[in-house]
Formats: sequence, structure tokens, C-alpha cells
Amino acid sequence: MRIQDNSSLRDIEKKTKGSSPAKGVLNSFFSAGLSRQERQTEEYDADIDSLRKEIEEAGNKLTVEPTLPNFKQFRDLLSRLATRINAEAYRLEKFGGTPQNPRCYEIITVINSEADKLYNLVIKENRDNMAITAKVIGIKGLVVDLVT
Repeated sequence: MRIQDNSSLRDIEKKTKGSSPAKGVLNSFFSAGLSRQERQTEEYDADIDSLRKEIEEAGNKLTVEPTLPNFKQFRDLLSRLATRINAEAYRLEKFGGTPQNPRCYEIITVINSEADKLYNLVIKENRDNMAITAKVIGIKGLVVDLVT
């Protein structure tokens, strides 16, 4: 038995070239989603970078002039950074936990390693300022104890 295929490669390309109008629509949906994701990533990076700069400025102010308003500003900026990074850089998964065996295991996975590295870098750079912050908290607690 002999099979003859008379259709050439060019004929197949001509038949399939304009056959799928959904292909153009899918590409436009994909490109729109991709560009939206890129914009969101750029905005996130810009926000984190501006927050890092604000933390550095507040840390320098706290080092030069350790006053209560400077301390509060530094503490608030650090908590904003920690909240933002923890919300988007890590994922918490729980495994196990049945009614008969309520023990469960939690796994923390790093999703955004760049954000994790930035957080660690900011914490490392501001270790001295955080020591000042801890001392101010201790002094504030002593003052509250003396007043009460």
C-alpha cells in the first residue's frame, strides 16, 4: 500500500495562517496582563525603594537627635516596611491537623527573594538605630512605671 501526500508545506501554512481569529485575541489578553503585571512590579519596587530611603533618613535623624518624635517616625517606618515585605515576600502553608491528630506543621516559603534580601539589608544597616530604639522603649517603660 502506498500513501501519497500531495499537499506541500506551503499549502499547509497558507491554510493555517488566518484560520484562528482567537489567537490574536489571546495574544492581546496576554500582553495586556503582562504589561499590567510589569507596571505593578515597577510600582512595588518604587514604593519599597522610597520606603527604604525614608527609613535611612529617619535613622540618620534618630542618630543625630534621639528625640521621641524621631523615634516614633523611625519605628513606624520600620513597621510599615516589615508589614509590606512579610505580606508579599513569604507564604505560610499548614499541613496536617486532623480531628484525631490535631498536630500540624507550618512551612514558610520565600516567594520574593529580592524583597527578603532588601529587608535583611535594611535591618542590618539600621542595627544601631534599632538599638537606640530598644533603649528608648526601655526608658519609656521605666518612666511609665515611676509615674504609676
